[in-house]
Amino acid sequence: MIHRTLHAVFAVAVSAGLFLAFAPAAPAATPEELVKARQQHMKKFGGGMQTIGKFLKGEGGTVEDVQKAAAQIDEAAKGDFTALFPPGTAAPVAESAAKPELWQNLPKAQQQWVDVKPAADKLVTAAMTGEKAQIAQAQQAAGKACAACHEDFRIKKN
Repeated sequence: MIHRTLHAVFAVAVSAGLFLAFAPAAPAATPEELVKARQQHMKKFGGGMQTIGKFLKGEGGTVEDVQKAAAQIDEAAKGDFTALFPPGTAAPVAESAAKPELWQNLPKAQQQWVDVKPAADKLVTAAMTGEKAQIAQAQQAAGKACAACHEDFRIKKN
């Protein structure tokens, strides 16, 4: 019985492997599609920061909104830098705001991306307290981490 089961499992594995080996590959995303995906990813940061900013200014929102926004920022900070910033997606492709210098100084850009994660983690922690002073301090630190990369590698908006 075990012998038949192993044969069946082996047959399924071989069949799946052959299918995957000869199945047509999914078409690669175009540079324009990659830029649009990156822009959508980055909007998670911006939207979260706006929500928190409005709360801190007393312009609306609740602590729960801040907690959701902080979690959204934290999740965005976990994004794969290499997937978000593949070569060939610098400005002017699809209205990309990424400067070509990003790929010329990739280690610095990658480190700046890595630096966002602990700032996002602290923002989540502060949001959980519900204390405006702690949230404001953490938001400022997260904003500085984001701004460092924007200053070096993002084209300024008019």
